[in-house]
Amino acid sequence: GNNPNSRKGFEEALTEVEQELVSSPGDYFLGSDVSIVDFMFMPFLERMAASLLYFKGFQMRPNAKYPAVEKWFAAMERLDSYVLTKSDYYTHCWDLPPQLGGCISTPEGAPYENAINGGRALTGNNRDSWNVPLEPDLGGVEPDWKFLNQDENAAKREAVERLSANSAAIVKFAARGAGKKGMPPVMAALSDPNASSSDAVLVSVDAVLRVVCLDLLGETKDDGYKDVAAGIGKGGKEHLENVVQSVAYLRDRIGVPRDMRLPAARQLRAHLNVGIGHLLAAIDAMD
Repeated sequence: GNNPNSRKGFEEALTEVEQELVSSPGDYFLGSDVSIVDFMFMPFLERMAASLLYFKGFQMRPNAKYPAVEKWFAAMERLDSYVLTKSDYYTHCWDLPPQLGGCISTPEGAPYENAINGGRALTGNNRDSWNVPLEPDLGGVEPDWKFLNQDENAAKREAVERLSANSAAIVKFAARGAGKKGMPPVMAALSDPNASSSDAVLVSVDAVLRVVCLDLLGETKDDGYKDVAAGIGKGGKEHLENVVQSVAYLRDRIGVPRDMRLPAARQLRAHLNVGIGHLLAAIDAMD
């Protein structure tokens, strides 16, 4: 649970980190040059910024109580060597429980957990956070990667490049959503290395991913999705449902930085949801 003593102890420890950074003559722990100390702290603080928000509702970034910590994060994000390994909140919060043996959610963290998982955003506009147009900074939950100096179209092109570079394998992977779970099961909720794909959905999943890529490149809009959904619908309602499960399976397993950087991942997750929305509309039309 959200033990007050544990929270107090953590805030005291983070205040000590803040004071150390304030006393430094530069942005890093030991001055103006990055050192092994910074690289020792970064994996822990990066994961804490994600997991404490997701599970406990404690927002480390940004937090007016810790300006030097935020300045240090910004300094680290100017290093290519760090950015290459930087993950996002979603990836961290799904890969931490199997590593740590379980993480306990609290009511305070629930709104942030929902937004990080692509659910209702915190901005009060009644929209899901994985939807287009994207909310800046995930609606105030997770800082955008402005340090990349990458515009929206460049992020979209990165998503297309990563999706098309290994398309056959990605389609096969997505089709696990309509396939069979592997045996024996594994602890990580989003991992199933022994799962089998459904060959019956491969052509349809490929068609959805192609129209998603076209949308990301600005080459199609709703009509493209509707045409694909109508074609897939000829296979019947169950087939449509299996394709939805497959596209969602892929969406939920886009990892940062393994698959792509966060701006591209956000674009791809949201545009896959556009495709899913059109498939669901086709299902509803059958009822």
